This record gives sequence, structure tokens and C-alpha cells, in this order.
Amino acid sequence: HDSVVGIGLAAVSLVVAALVLVRLLSVLLAILQFHGFILREDDGRLSVERGLLARSRSSARRRRIQAWSLREGVLHRWFHRRSLRVDTAAGQRGAQEQHTLKDIAPIATPGHCDALIQHFLPEAGWGALDWQPLHRGAWLRIAMPGLLFALLATGALWWNFGGIGLLGLLLVPLQLWRAHRIAAACGYADNGKLVAWRSGWLSKRWNFAEFDKVQALRLSQSPIDRRLGMASLLLDTAGASPFGAPLHLHHLPLAAAQALSARLGAQLARRRLQW
Repeated sequence: HDSVVGIGLAAVSLVVAALVLVRLLSVLLAILQFHGFILREDDGRLSVERGLLARSRSSARRRRIQAWSLREGVLHRWFHRRSLRVDTAAGQRGAQEQHTLKDIAPIATPGHCDALIQHFLPEAGWGALDWQPLHRGAWLRIAMPGLLFALLATGALWWNFGGIGLLGLLLVPLQLWRAHRIAAACGYADNGKLVAWRSGWLSKRWNFAEFDKVQALRLSQSPIDRRLGMASLLLDTAGASPFGAPLHLHHLPLAAAQALSARLGAQLARRRLQW
């Protein structure tokens, strides 16, 4: 048993050291990428210049901005900071995608980020959104992958190490608590001009887009969702990146998801798509 505990502590130490190293490397990379960051607006065109070892420049017409992403990680909260990014309909992919405009504020105060959103979306009502909670059973849906992993890991530990492996069951209440926290932190909002999704607990993210910029939507339900009476709504914009965070509203009450889908579909049918 002592050898098992020793191996476990050594494994935990290695994981912690690896996480610290990855975090330090990400900080160094951010310094190299965003040193001397400059955001300019001139006659409806936004341009960004950044970089320490090599300066890069990107720009886009303001009207080509399709979706927005506001992020607040753990380190961001420690230093009272956020980052603001955009997706643009620049029509570039592959090797050229790195030259499209993405970062509006790589690191800034929450007030500065809100001021930028208000400047670029003055009539969207970002600061007055009425956030709605998820389905009351969303926490169970969120907990399922973690619970399955905990049970499988406990079974493997019990098979190899006997009764001490049952300590893996301690992960079950931890996963349930985590799922409750995530479900409480998530939410969605729609004011007829802007549709937004709020996600994350330790690392928070807000994804939003103007109604005029949404070009497709998909309402989906898994067998478990149908059983629990919930649904998810995926919204697509012209500048959506397959590697970015999509505007995906998870685990909504079925009636609310259907109503939002119908409302968005009706408005999209009446409005001209803005590129």
C-alpha cells in the first residue's frame, strides 16, 4: 500500500509540474505574440499590429465582424483582466487564416472590454442582457461523462489493487459538485438584437453575435436530452472558425430552445445577411 501511495504522489507531482510548465510556456508565447499590441480604427476599418520578434499586421472592415468571444481565465481573474476576440468573414482559411483579424483586446480590464463592445455594438444592449438559466437537469447531463470516467477508473483500480481502489469513488461527489457549479455558471440571453451564450466556471467565456450575422441554426437533441426534456441550439456565422469556440447553446429547456429557434429563423428570413 505504501508503494501505491508513493507512486500516486509521484504521478501527482509530475502532473502539477507539467501543468506549471505549460502555463509558463503559454505566458512566454503570449508575450512574444502580443508585445507592442496596437489597435486602430480608421474609416470603418480595424487594424492590429503586434509581435516582439516579428511584427504582424492584420485588418478587417468593421462590418465584417461576425461574432465575438470574451474570455476570463483563472489567471485573468487574479489580475482583474479579460480578453476579447472576434471572428471575421474574411474568406481566408488554411495558411492565410493567421493573417485575419482576431484579437481586439488580448488582455484588458473588464471595463475596457465592455467599453469596446459598447463602442462597436452601441445598439446591441450588451450591458443589459437578461441571462436565462439552463434546464433544471442540466447538471446531470454535464456530470455524465465525468461520472462514467470515475466509475471506470474505480473499477480498474479495484481490479489491480483491491479494496484500496474503491477510493476512486470519491471522484463521484466531486464530479457532481463540479457539474452543479458549471450548470449554475452557464446561461443564455436573447434581446432581439443579440444572442449570447455564457459558459465556464473556473475559466469563463461569453460568446455572442448580432442577429443579422447569424446565417444558420440547428436545433439538436440526443436520446438523453429527449428523455430529460432539453435541447441544444447551434448558431453559425459567416466567420465561424472550426477551431474556435462556437455559439452553441447547450442544455436549454426544450420549449425555450424551440421558441428561440423559431424567433431566430423568422428574423433571419426577413433580414438581409450582413457580411
